[in-house]
Formats: sequence, C-alpha cells, structure tokens
Amino acid sequence: MLTRAGRSHLIVWVALALVIVVLPGLSAGAAAVRSQQGTPKQLLGTLYVTDKKDVPLTDVTAGELEVKEDGQSRQIQTADLDTRSLAVALVLDNNSELSTSFMQSVVPAGIAVVKALPPGTPVDIWTTGDRPNHVGKALSDPAEAETALKGIAAMGTNTLLNTIADASKALPSDDNHRLAVIVMTTGTLGDTGGYGYEQALKVTSMRPTFVSLEFVMHKPDPRVENELEYLAKHSGGYFDRVLSVTAFEKRAASLVAIINAQYRIAWQPGMDPREATLDFKCSRKGTKVVAAQRLSAVW
Repeated sequence: MLTRAGRSHLIVWVALALVIVVLPGLSAGAAAVRSQQGTPKQLLGTLYVTDKKDVPLTDVTAGELEVKEDGQSRQIQTADLDTRSLAVALVLDNNSELSTSFMQSVVPAGIAVVKALPPGTPVDIWTTGDRPNHVGKALSDPAEAETALKGIAAMGTNTLLNTIADASKALPSDDNHRLAVIVMTTGTLGDTGGYGYEQALKVTSMRPTFVSLEFVMHKPDPRVENELEYLAKHSGGYFDRVLSVTAFEKRAASLVAIINAQYRIAWQPGMDPREATLDFKCSRKGTKVVAAQRLSAVW
C-alpha cells in the first residue's frame, strides 16, 4: 500500500519569517525573526495523490484539492506538478550478511530504479557497508550507472543512517532541482555511534523526498523502520517492507513513480499554522493524499 508511511492528517511545525522560510533549516536572517507571529499570506507545501489501486496520479487539479485547518476548509490556490530537473541519490544496502544470491537481486532492483528515472537524471550511487561509500557521482548515463551497480559487492556491517545523511547532503543545494533519496535495504543495522534518525533528518534540512523499500530477511531492526518511516512522513515520501526478493525488484520502479507525481501547492491560511492541525484531501473518488510536513510561509 503506497500510503503506509504518509497520512493526509498532519500536525505541522512551520518556521516563519518575513519572506519565505522552509522547515526545519533556517538561514541566519530567518532565525533573527523566528518570533514572528500571526497568519502568513500564503503557505507552500508538497504532496502526491494515489488512486484506489495506489497508483500515483499526475493529472490532479487545484480544484480537486482541499486543506482543512482544525476542520475549517481552505481552498488550494495552485497545484502544479513539480517538473524541475530531478537529482537522485540511490542508497543500496550491501552489508556482509547478504548472500551472493541476494546481491544478484539488490543490484537488479537498483538497475530497475535507474531505468525508470527520467532520461538524463543524474544519479549518485551510495553503499552502506563498513562506511558510507560514494560509488558513482552524478551518473546520467543509465549504462554507466548499471556498470557501477554491477560492481558492488557485499562487505562490512551497515552504516545506513550515516549513508542516508551523507547522500542527502551531497545532492545539489540550489532550488532549481527536485531532490530524492531512494533507499533499498534489508533492515539490518551496524553500530551507529549514537547517530539516530533525528540527526539524519536535521542534516538533510528535509530538502529531498525519501522513498524506501526494506526487504525483511531476518528479524527487522526497529531503528531502521523508525528512520525510514520518519523521513518518509516528514518529506511526503514513502516507506514499505517486502517479503520476497521478487517483490523487491518488481516494486523498485514504483518508488520513481511517487517521485514523479509530487505536486507543489499553495493556499491562504486562516490561522497561525503552528497552532493548526492540517488535513489534506482530494475530491476524486477513491484517492488518497500524502503530504509533506515541511512547509514554507510567505509574509
């Protein structure tokens, strides 16, 4: 089910400034006006919509979307499919517990992701073994990315949390790209050195959309689930578990479909958003909305 990690009912934390501020990373100027109170002129956010078969939609209009603030309806003013150039970090779990047979499935899953991306998309490839390893940098040729993926071997423990943080920080820092981190993991986790999901969230500034699949081989590590669900919920992304190698590869391309269905939305709020519970809906029958908890405010 595509909406497991992202519910439409949200309690949103918003950092507000005189122009535009994005949660949770604040510029020095924004921090100086952190105490700004009242209702902003406009709120900006991101979401995606799925149909009754959990397929992400790309033909949703602003008139079909609605947001409620503490039960009070607010009309969405604009809803545009995010068509900015995409930059992706692909994080593959290659810890030493993986057998050769499974590595033969992890790599094809990564290749399926690369092939599903829009042509020319630059892909950073990362592995999680004994340390975060940047295997390939901004590979826009699918054949080159496939070659890099086929060279991956199982090794080390699993520095998943650190790798996700490093991969996020290495993505473009400008506002001309939409960013995504795609994670394929077995759910095991080595020594994190005290590094947790809240730290990983903080260093990313929540700029990317996080979409992840976990293949359950043994007993799941709750730290992995906490990390991936937390990132998916806050960024309007996705996380789910699969129970077979076949499903792992088959569903890899669906992660790209979610990324390609992200909408940038705007509406005029009726109250201070820091004090409101937001609920996003789509009027189209059988649809579900997954909205990011990251918002921007315009004053």
